[in-house]
Amino acid sequence: MERNPVRIKAVLFDLDGVLLKSMEQHLEAWQHAFHRFNVVIKDSDFYKLEGRGVKAVVETLIQKFQIDPSLKQQLIDVKVAYYNNHFHAEFYDHLYDVLDLLKDNQFNMAVVTGGYRDRVTRIVDEFFDSYFSAIITSDDVKNTKPYPEPYLKGATLLGLRPAECLVIENAPMGVESAKKAGMKVIAVTTTMTKDYLEMADVIVDSFAEIRDYLKDHIL
Repeated sequence: MERNPVRIKAVLFDLDGVLLKSMEQHLEAWQHAFHRFNVVIKDSDFYKLEGRGVKAVVETLIQKFQIDPSLKQQLIDVKVAYYNNHFHAEFYDHLYDVLDLLKDNQFNMAVVTGGYRDRVTRIVDEFFDSYFSAIITSDDVKNTKPYPEPYLKGATLLGLRPAECLVIENAPMGVESAKKAGMKVIAVTTTMTKDYLEMADVIVDSFAEIRDYLKDHIL
C-alpha cells in the first residue's frame, strides 16, 4: 500500500480473529450446535462467513445443510451457551505491541465486529481497557459486514472521514466491508489464506509485520 495522501488518524479493529484468537472457539461452538443433525461444519464453511453476525451466519448454515428454519433461534442459543461456557481468552503474538504503539502515538482506535454487544463489551472491558474510543457491534447496525455500514458508523463515532481510518481485518467479508466504506485495509492471515484476502491493500502474516508496517508507513 502506498503512503495515503490523507493522514491516518484512527485504526479500526475486527474482534474475533484479530483482537482475539477466538475463531476456533466459535467454530467448535457451531459444530456442537449442529452435531445432533449429523452435520459437520468445516472451517472453510464458517470462516468465510465471519463478520456477518450470528443471525446471518445461522441462516446461511441452515440453508446450506437444509435444516428446518424454525430451529434457527434454538441453534443460536445452543451455540452461544456453548461458546460462553467454554470461552478462554487467547491473543496473537505482538498484538499488544501494536495497540501500545498506536496508543502511545495518540491514534484513535475502535472495535468493529459482528458480535453481540454484551459479549464484546465484556471482553473489551476485561482485556482492552483504555485502548478503544468506540465499539460497533451487530446490535448497532442494520446491515452487518460485508456491507459498509459497520465501518462507516465507526468513522462517524470517531468524528473522522473514512479516508482517515485504517482497518485491520482477517476475514473476506470484513475486508469487503471496510473497502466499500472507503478505508485502507491491512489483512492478517490468522484464519484465511492470502487468496481470500486479495481486496486488502496490504496482507501480512503476523502482528509483528503490522507493527513494522505502521512504523514505516503510518506513524
